[in-house]
Amino acid sequence: LLARPLIDLAIEIYQAMRRANWRGLDGRHYAFRGRTVHVSVDADYQRWVRLADIRAIVGFTASDAALQVTYPKGWRMLGKPPVPHLSDEALLVHIAKERSPEAVRLRLWIEREIVFPARRERERHRVRLEALDFRPSD
Repeated sequence: LLARPLIDLAIEIYQAMRRANWRGLDGRHYAFRGRTVHVSVDADYQRWVRLADIRAIVGFTASDAALQVTYPKGWRMLGKPPVPHLSDEALLVHIAKERSPEAVRLRLWIEREIVFPARRERERHRVRLEALDFRPSD
């Protein structure tokens, strides 16, 4: 008689702990092949991806200064302490320049999991980004 209520209580405690643990990442957790990719969303529904996470996966050699010059509207320092981030659109353009097999897989993942949903969200909220000078010509 006592075992069932104790089991139910243990399950409720476990579920409450999981909710409390993951509350800060609700709807914002991204992982590529088991590696966490930190993504922030701004007021214009533009997603900003931490460069250190992308470098850990692909290891591209562009410096922060070169990325800042190449993608002036797509590069920011965010967080505490501030670390470099690329916007979803700038990251997609930049990663397309990489030719390694891992970079190609990462590009497809970025497009499917980060860029496409961000574009749809901006369309749904009728947010237009200002002209981006780094977009590839179609």
